[in-house]
Amino acid sequence: MKELKKYILRFGIVFLIALPFIIMAGIEALRLFLYKIAMCGTGIALAELIWAIYFKPVYGKTEEMSINERKDIFLFRGILYAAIILALTLGL
Repeated sequence: MKELKKYILRFGIVFLIALPFIIMAGIEALRLFLYKIAMCGTGIALAELIWAIYFKPVYGKTEEMSINERKDIFLFRGILYAAIILALTLGL
């Protein structure tokens, strides 16, 4: 329950800040906002799929790696996710 409250506060505050701007901009901005949210979700799913197919067989056993190797793998994974999400949301 504590974790749920944390995420509701984290994302709820951002949504409450963005909501007036979306309402003022009109229905077209709301459509664009929902489209970008859908593209982010698609990007996460695609990044997870690419990670699972191409990179997890090689880099998947992070338990057996040292801390520095793990940091490198997680940094690479984060960059992979960010690149795919940015490419989809920018329409590339």
